[in-house]
Amino acid sequence: MPNPPQLAELILGGLLPLDVRETVSGDLLEEYRESRVPEVGEFRADLWYWRQVGGMWLRAYWWLVVSAVLLHVVRDVFETFRAPSGASYLDGLPTIVYAVVSPVGLVGLVGLATAYGSCRAGRWQGGFGAALGVSAIGWLLMAAWRNATFQPFRHVQQANPYWIQAWQSSLSKETFPHWMYWDGVGALITAGIVLLVASFVFGGMAALFGEAIFPPALPRGRQLMRRWSLCLAALPLVVIGLTGPRPVPAAEVALWAATGGPPLYFDAPHDGQVVAHMDLMRGLPPDIARIRVSESATGATVWDVKPSPALRVCWNGCWNLTLSAGPNPASFAAGRQKLKATVPKAPTFSLTRGTAYLFEVWDSRGRVQRHGFTL
Repeated sequence: MPNPPQLAELILGGLLPLDVRETVSGDLLEEYRESRVPEVGEFRADLWYWRQVGGMWLRAYWWLVVSAVLLHVVRDVFETFRAPSGASYLDGLPTIVYAVVSPVGLVGLVGLATAYGSCRAGRWQGGFGAALGVSAIGWLLMAAWRNATFQPFRHVQQANPYWIQAWQSSLSKETFPHWMYWDGVGALITAGIVLLVASFVFGGMAALFGEAIFPPALPRGRQLMRRWSLCLAALPLVVIGLTGPRPVPAAEVALWAATGGPPLYFDAPHDGQVVAHMDLMRGLPPDIARIRVSESATGATVWDVKPSPALRVCWNGCWNLTLSAGPNPASFAAGRQKLKATVPKAPTFSLTRGTAYLFEVWDSRGRVQRHGFTL
């Protein structure tokens, strides 16, 4: 007697709530065996079964997929349509909105999918299936968005001095369109890895609560699991609300730490000063091989400095560099690490209020992080 695909049956079992699981799965199995297979054959019957399971999954979790794609679209639009100085218009949003639109919000949405799926199905497999499905389908739609918007967005970026300066500073021999294309491909690969890891992490947490702590075979275990699922769903929102924008740079710094690159984020300029933070989670010394400041409009190098010797050290609250309007020291000592300027040759370099600058930092493997600022 033919059976539906095992993976589809497994997904269906984790998708359906406990009170309708046997009824719905039994009805589908009966129609599959008695109607579909004799009429259209086993292969097309398998496709029909997959369509039924996929339709049920989308009806249950479509709003999570749409939310994930909308978060990506909003951030991509703001990243593309930057000010000529390189500043993002996201900087003007309320802090909690900025945190939600950031990559932290996307990871939090995967956690919400895990909690909702576990609560809905009454078992941790439902949460893992929801998280993995939201991540996979969301990522495919993000890739489709990237492909559809590449040409129009490329024309916008090619007219922005910030993106031209970033391309020139990358020392890439590729044309601007090729550079932008592969930069987008790298961002998509990174997003896919982050979503996949988040799915397995949250799925593992759901499995821990569901099997080890609150066995779902017991009625009380199911009730406790649902309560803890709701708590798990609310936790990312509570953390974002309490800490404001602080998890955003922390998450970006953690990503750079995992990939081995130099972390970088800026405080908002005030009183003619700006602070560049280049430490790992504000406590671990970073790998810094070069720092450069140039004018965004002209590309002229204002300051170019390299450490001698190249050491990983903590300095000024780990590694926080203050740049001020007016004269700044060209060469200086950051703890045991001495940084010697190649540009300018003079002891100091000057920054002007109202001028757009591009700050760049490289690690020892040649990877670079950039940030525009205006004092």
